[in-house]
Formats: sequence, C-alpha cells, structure tokens
Amino acid sequence: MTSSDPRPCLRLPAHLPAKLSIDCWIWNWIVAATPGEPYDDLERCVREAKDRGFNTVRLEAGLNWAFRVDGQPRGPMEFGPWVPGGYGWNWSSVNARGGGRHDVLERLLYLFELAQRHELFVILTSWEYQDSSWFVADPAIRAKVYAVPPARRLLHLAQQHDRLLTLLAARGLDRQVAFVEVHNEPDCSEFPSGAQNRILHEEAIALLRARHPGVLVSGDFALHDYAMVPGNVQVFDQHVYAGAAWYFEDLYGQTVLSKQFDPTDPRALESMRKILRDELVPWAQFMRPAVNIRPFWRPIMWLFENLDNAAWDRWVAARFPAWRERIWTTARELFAADAAEARRRGVPLVLDEGGFFYPPRLSRFEISPAGLELLELCADLAVQHEYWGFMPGTYCGPEHLLWHDNPGWLRRINERFRAGRLAG
Repeated sequence: MTSSDPRPCLRLPAHLPAKLSIDCWIWNWIVAATPGEPYDDLERCVREAKDRGFNTVRLEAGLNWAFRVDGQPRGPMEFGPWVPGGYGWNWSSVNARGGGRHDVLERLLYLFELAQRHELFVILTSWEYQDSSWFVADPAIRAKVYAVPPARRLLHLAQQHDRLLTLLAARGLDRQVAFVEVHNEPDCSEFPSGAQNRILHEEAIALLRARHPGVLVSGDFALHDYAMVPGNVQVFDQHVYAGAAWYFEDLYGQTVLSKQFDPTDPRALESMRKILRDELVPWAQFMRPAVNIRPFWRPIMWLFENLDNAAWDRWVAARFPAWRERIWTTARELFAADAAEARRRGVPLVLDEGGFFYPPRLSRFEISPAGLELLELCADLAVQHEYWGFMPGTYCGPEHLLWHDNPGWLRRINERFRAGRLAG
C-alpha cells in the first residue's frame, strides 16, 4: 500500500511470504484421493505445486468431517460421488468417483507436516454449507451438519477451526497457516443474509482472533457487496469471475438456461444441436440422483455431462470476440474497486478465486492462448494494485488440464506475480 493510504496496512506476520501464489485444491484433496485419482499421493501433489511456482494452497478443511458436530474427533468416514450413478466425467472439481474412506483429521495433520517440510502455506476454508457436504456418503452425517441452525453455523465453523488450529499449534504446525476463512462465499451459501450475516460472521471472526492472535482471519466473498464484509477481517478477499455475465447471459443463457430450452427435446434448440454429444443422458434420469445438489447446478451439470467438448470449444471461441472487451472491463473495474476498499480498511488484499466462470472439465478454450490472456490480465492487475495473494484462475490444480498440459505457464505467471513484474 502507498504512503497516501488513509490507514497503515496491517503488518503481516514475519513468517509468512511477502506474496502468496495460490492454488485451489478445494475438497478434491480429500474426496478424489483413492488409488489412481489426482490426490492419491499427497506428497507428489505438494512437490508438483512447488514446481509450478505455488507457495500456498487453498482447501476445504473438512471441519465437520474431522470433528463431529459435538467437537470430538470423528475418525474414518466414507465419501461418495457428488451425484451417484457414474456421472461427472466432464465436471470441474466435482468429478470424484467416490468410495474413499479417510480419517480427515489425520489427513489434515499429514498435509501440514508435508507443508512444513516443503515450505508450503495453507488457506483453510469450508464449503460445507454450499457444495461439499454432498460428497459425504452417510446421510446421517450430512443431516447432523445441516441440523446446525443457520444462525449458529458461522460460529460453529469457527469453533471447529479453533479445534483444528489448537491441534496444529500443539504440533508446531500452525505457522503453515496463511490465513483462515470461516467459510467460502457466505454471501452465496446457506447462512442468514444481509446485515445478520455480517454480524454473525463478525462474531465468528472475533472468536478466532481471540483464540489464535497469531493467525490471520479473512472474510471471503463473491458478490462485491462491501457492506457484508465484517469490519474485523484481517485480509480482504473478493472473488473476481470476470466472465460470469458471459456464461449466464450467453453460454448458459443460450443453451440449458434458455427459456426456449425443452428438457424433453434438448436438440430442438439450435445452439444445443451444435454442442451436444450423439448419445445423451436423459434429463429425468439425471435429475433423480442429482436431487441433493443445489438447484443452481443441476442443469449446468446435465449440460456438461452431455457435451461434445470439441464442439463446445468451437462454439465458445466463435462467441468470445463479442464479449472480450466487456470481460476485460469487468476485471479492471473489480480489481480497482476491491483494492480501494482494502486500502480504506488498511488490510492486505488477495484474490483466491477468479477467471471466467465455470467451464467443462475437459474444455480447452480457457487454457488456449485466447483464454489465458484473461489470466495474464488478472496477474497484471494484481501486480498493479499490490495484491498480497493471487490465484491464476480457479481450475489449475492436480485434477485439471492446465496443471498437466502447461506447468511452465503456471510457473511463469506465479514467478512474475511474486516478483511484481507486468507481462511483456
């Protein structure tokens, strides 16, 4: 932050990196960890993250998977697929095949031992009241997690974070925590809304700050409504999906979310004829096992399950030029506004989710030169606005094409962000 800032920026703990180059392992580091899946060898994943220039991973802490709702260690538990029935081949981050049995607390402690050994830092968060709970195989466990009243959920999660942080401190591992988010996107999750959300979130943050004064606590949001952000956050974090309007108004909006889309006759819509595979999973057949996931995702997942990815990429590439400038403008405006708000609050600034929006897992448009230009722009904006932490797109972990197809690009963009170097 510059000397003209109205308040001095919060001094970062000396043991944390000057810049965080962040990768998102989300929940897959737990649920996609059976033999042959991307996270079956956690030490390999850590080594590969470091090789690609990452010094921080952001992940699902599995708080109610590590501890029962009453706070006792849970022990081993079973995980299943997000939607039963063999679906998910083309879904980003929710394609775990299921069948894993893990002691999540032991896995967390092992990850932190690896992080300490390899000088990696960890952002702890949760998606349990948004999307991750549906990987839990036992419906009784899911029911107990959701039985926590909405008004108590943020405080409950803070208490579970406290239990984990206390164990990490006892083992000398807590210095690997970059910062803690009580929950991912509480503005888009199953909590009370508006002013009540902020008040409850502030109480949860206050508990963690009091119990663990050496650990930074963030709020993590998606909607850029700064009035919702608690006043006691120590890190300012807003997700920037600069291409969200393109997806909802055009890519989804002209296909599965179109008012003209007929689930009983998908090919009646011309745009769907261009992108669907020959053999389709019928809508009704898919929607029965998908009943647990949020209604928001059901049509999108049905679409991706039935896509011809090469056809999708051709269709998307043809539509992109009409949207490019709007996407670029959105990115510039959001980065600038977020940076101004962080300066006003006097706290460091991070971006730990962003990019276009939610692509099919095996689509290649966003990792083509045209797509990567947006992530290069975001890196430039993060440098210009003096971000502390930056993630070069959400979908770049061990389960994604970019991780395997272009590790050199990941290495270069992470290095130039940490060096404060603009493209070109």
